[in-house]
Amino acid sequence: MTNQPAPPLTGFGSTIVKIAIVMLAVEILIMLGFFWLGISPFDWKLALVDAVLLAIVVAFIAYFGFIRPKDRQILAAIDALAEATLDAEALARIDALTGVLGRRSLLEALDLEVERAERYGRNLSCIMLDLDNFKVFNDTYGHQFGDEVLQLIAQVIATHCRAIDHLGRYGGEEFLILLPETPLESAILFAERVRSAVAETPLGESRERVTLSLGVAEWHEGERSAHQLISRADRALLEAKAAGRNRTISSRAT
Repeated sequence: MTNQPAPPLTGFGSTIVKIAIVMLAVEILIMLGFFWLGISPFDWKLALVDAVLLAIVVAFIAYFGFIRPKDRQILAAIDALAEATLDAEALARIDALTGVLGRRSLLEALDLEVERAERYGRNLSCIMLDLDNFKVFNDTYGHQFGDEVLQLIAQVIATHCRAIDHLGRYGGEEFLILLPETPLESAILFAERVRSAVAETPLGESRERVTLSLGVAEWHEGERSAHQLISRADRALLEAKAAGRNRTISSRAT
């Protein structure tokens, strides 16, 4: 039976060995110094000074050799956790596929914009839009192509949005656009520009085209909730689909 070499010391054990070696070296130096000064090694004062010096050395070695590096590791771990938390929050706000806002972020923005519109008497409109016959693209070309279509359409729409607008994926192939400072008539014109731009966009090598149906609604003071605005835009969208698709229909508050 052969003797196996002892595993190397790491971590805390390695630190203890290093401290012990330094303590031994310091002890030898102290004893040599006292011997050179002619002080008896059995003098109680010598023992007291020796103990104090060793305590100081041990404290320095422990702090700089073990405690401080651990502190740096803990701080680095805390920074990494904070960064991961921020990344998770960002992912929760953004739709992973299209890169536009997710549904939760859209609804948060809606509440803020309605509050602002009510407080300052400003215009606010929204557009609910849906890709026409999108299931046909998925069934014909596959879901990967369908995902690429959603990404492309989101990019096309985004190029028409202002910095103050909120564009997001409401669900599936439905998108929602919030248009602050925008009356209904201007929102309808905006919707038509988006509809025309998407209809003229070729879908990759297939050269296929996709069209949009859009419902437009404007917020009016006195409505019961912010979600009532989305509900009216959604009803207008359904009317656009029922009327033949590839068109914009607006809804006015009753």
